[in-house]
Amino acid sequence: MAANHRSGRDQTAIDIGDDCKKCKKCIFRVPKVLRRQNPEAYTPDVVLVGPFHFRGKRVKEEAGKEDKKVKEGKEAKEGKEGKGEEDFQLMERVKESYVKEILSDMKNITLKELTAEVIKLSDQKNEGGFEQRARDFYAEPLDHISSKDFIEMMIVDGCFLIQLFRKCNDPKLRAFDDPIFNMDCMFHFLCHDILLLENQLPWFVIHSLYGLTVDIYHDETSLLSILILKAFSILPSLKQCCSTYNTHLSKIKCHCDADVLHILDLVRASIVIPLRTIEERAHKAAGKEGISNPEEHQVHTAKADQRQISPESKSDNKAVRKAICDPDQHQMHTATALSKADIKFQPVIKESIMDIRFEEGGCRRNGILKIPQLNVGMSSETLFRNLIAIEQCYHGYSNEITSYAILMDNLISSKEDMELLCKEKVIGNWLSDEDGCKFFSNLYKDIPHNKFYYGALCKQVNDRYKLRRYTWLASLKSDKFSNPWKILALVIGIIVLMLSIWSQTNNIRTFLQK
Repeated sequence: MAANHRSGRDQTAIDIGDDCKKCKKCIFRVPKVLRRQNPEAYTPDVVLVGPFHFRGKRVKEEAGKEDKKVKEGKEAKEGKEGKGEEDFQLMERVKESYVKEILSDMKNITLKELTAEVIKLSDQKNEGGFEQRARDFYAEPLDHISSKDFIEMMIVDGCFLIQLFRKCNDPKLRAFDDPIFNMDCMFHFLCHDILLLENQLPWFVIHSLYGLTVDIYHDETSLLSILILKAFSILPSLKQCCSTYNTHLSKIKCHCDADVLHILDLVRASIVIPLRTIEERAHKAAGKEGISNPEEHQVHTAKADQRQISPESKSDNKAVRKAICDPDQHQMHTATALSKADIKFQPVIKESIMDIRFEEGGCRRNGILKIPQLNVGMSSETLFRNLIAIEQCYHGYSNEITSYAILMDNLISSKEDMELLCKEKVIGNWLSDEDGCKFFSNLYKDIPHNKFYYGALCKQVNDRYKLRRYTWLASLKSDKFSNPWKILALVIGIIVLMLSIWSQTNNIRTFLQK
């Protein structure tokens, strides 16, 4: 099994095959070239979900018989990635209890009967058998997992996830001794693991289980995506985008919950799709040609990304920002440099954190860069790294999250830049200034970024930066108007200068009259 893990991680992320097969494969092992910057951002801490970190019963028994010294030596060598089975035992027990809850509430049926119901529901859609359909979501062979173990893993992990999100939103469902909700930090640790690219389950598995149990628990919504987004709104870095997108999904009439790929895909959609609807509305307001069917933008699937990058869509989908491939267009000056050129920063409340705008000023000011506030916390790096990883691995995605990381890295290159943006409340930094500065600088290191979606914005800001008169004006404001005493000194200096000129003028006039 270890050999399978090593070979899977060494192989390239996207298999070369027919388009149909490539479309299905959307769950990957993160390639080594991405992992080496921060392996912990891609590795589970407390819970294992899906087949990439699966350990069957036979493997567990063999691992329990290993010599203690050999085991300790192996863990010391592998570090976090060599975590032992005991590190995940707590969540394995929680999984079992959550499954028993569902089975009990479904009139004491067995796990085998629940599995049969899920398979029957899946077969009704004529999209292939349940097991093969689920295996097709993963970008590498899973031959080391037997059919029985694979199906059981899908059902157990799926039950665990839907019960976790239910309990997060409804405290009445929580048991008094539930270890997840009795520890304030445990749900945040679980969110770290659930958002990992390697820790994903096919959406149709979770969706099928939710559909079979939604009437039993009388959930507030019939949409699984809304339930999950509401739970993730607890995280500071996802609070705004998840809440906004949740409201968006609740309002629209046409929404296909089954078109999501997996949970990480849903979270990415909550960040990216609102930006596209904003762009669409802006173009319509300007009287330009928009998209023929606005509801196509409102379904959060990777199909929207495919439409964006397909040749046929380049002329039709004008609402989406065009990607610029010129590397020179990727650069923008740092926050402190822009500030010295009298370019101000303003936090704004937007539907998407990616909706960054520049408003040109007049004679008295250069312009304002309006940026939705981003809260940077402990889970932010994990979230962004895995979002960037899936953009790089999955052919159906465009590089919008990567472009956002590049833009923010351009703005933040020093501690002073981070302090300035925190002062202006553009960044809500829950880390130290030094760690916050490093956050963006390492996000896209070693990642090619030949498509950049903020090229026009960077050009607009750079053109205003080159206007030197605003630099002089900003310098004057900084040197002479930074505090009341300097202003008073400047006023007194001007008065003295005027009196001196007046005195000299009178002296000259008196001299000429003689």
